[in-house]
Amino acid sequence: MKAPQLAFQVHHAVVTAGDGADARERVLAVLRQHRILAALRGGGRSGPEAAVLLPVTQDGAVLALAADDRLSFGITVADLRAGFAAEGLALALGESADADPVPGGDEGTDAAHVDGATEGLTDDATEDLTEVLADDGQRDEDLLADDAATAQFAQEHGASAEPVRVAEFSHRGPWAARLTAQILGVDVEYLEDGDWSLYRYRTDRPHGVITGAGADGLVVELNLPVHGEAWVEVTVPAGETAFFWPNAERETRPTLDVEAIAVPEIAELYRRMLTEADGLEDEIALLGRDVDAEAVRRACIPESLGGVAGERERLTAFLTAFGVPPSLAAAALPDADSLPAPGDEAPSAAATRRFAPQGWPAVIGGILVGGLSETVPLTARSHPVARLARALERRPQLAAAASTAEIAAGVALLRGRSGLARVIGALAVLDGLADLGLLALRIRRR
Repeated sequence: MKAPQLAFQVHHAVVTAGDGADARERVLAVLRQHRILAALRGGGRSGPEAAVLLPVTQDGAVLALAADDRLSFGITVADLRAGFAAEGLALALGESADADPVPGGDEGTDAAHVDGATEGLTDDATEDLTEVLADDGQRDEDLLADDAATAQFAQEHGASAEPVRVAEFSHRGPWAARLTAQILGVDVEYLEDGDWSLYRYRTDRPHGVITGAGADGLVVELNLPVHGEAWVEVTVPAGETAFFWPNAERETRPTLDVEAIAVPEIAELYRRMLTEADGLEDEIALLGRDVDAEAVRRACIPESLGGVAGERERLTAFLTAFGVPPSLAAAALPDADSLPAPGDEAPSAAATRRFAPQGWPAVIGGILVGGLSETVPLTARSHPVARLARALERRPQLAAAASTAEIAAGVALLRGRSGLARVIGALAVLDGLADLGLLALRIRRR
């Protein structure tokens, strides 16, 4: 028989020092005094405000450890608020410091909804907790993100007034780079490495990625704002998009030493709360099986819990987890250690092509002149049809001969008695003439 579940929320709380002095060490001391299973966010940056991940049950109890490292629910939010007040600190959950959590959630609080330990778990009920965490029937996604907060964050950053450096990694050829340049009204740089391509540009407009067939695969879009954390949007062929902030949790600092917790099940619960509170597992689930999920996790979880160390290194690890070549990842990232500095440009490659907005007739003409070799996914360039198209593009005389033969065959069919043959003949003549026209344009542009 399954043990009942305890639902609790991981609140993104703020603690403020009334005297304007650094709040972080005082906040940490109070949380450690009560052995709260919480964490500070934002690393060692000093200031009068400290951001805290705070786990709270439906009835207002704060998750803490008893002396024997089993769960304790004896401390309420009101108790913790009083403890902070005694140190000259004010605890705010949501929009108001007086807004204590209520069953079913706290409106206005950026929270992750968690199914964690057993409901009504006492200090002596470690066995019940073990049964819940080890139950194969328990769903994997025990920590669910607040999707509304994620969407709001993406919308705010996507609509930033300052241009954001964007790098799109995919298996698409140049055709979508031409369209992106025209739609956004910006220059788009295009690079290739193997069967991966990079579109690189700056924009202050929110937009969706342009993709074609399912063979294009995932589109991984890295966004580097001048101010704030870099974020990554991964669009799957079905059209859904997952959002990640690899550096947002980089400096998350647990209030308690996870490895020192004597009860393994409690330590695992604490670790999962710290690594999944922002809905990481939900976003990974959208991506399917064709990614290195463990590498994605390592690039996103806190450094203190075994995550990749360093801002640039975490972004690189995240991109390469999807198969992006390191050379393209390096071309998308600035040289400076801090990400990014205004005016800082990524390194250019000799093979870089640049597409500028030229008007729709020129864009459509460019795609037609580019031919099949530019529109086929890079993973399909070794297919016979794609190889034949490239061979004809490299040998204009051979392409002209093939088009002339197609026109001649079409004329012959037009003289037949069959209506179907005449239709096919007319189509062949039109196609041959169109190919000759495109061939003439290619020769002129060389």
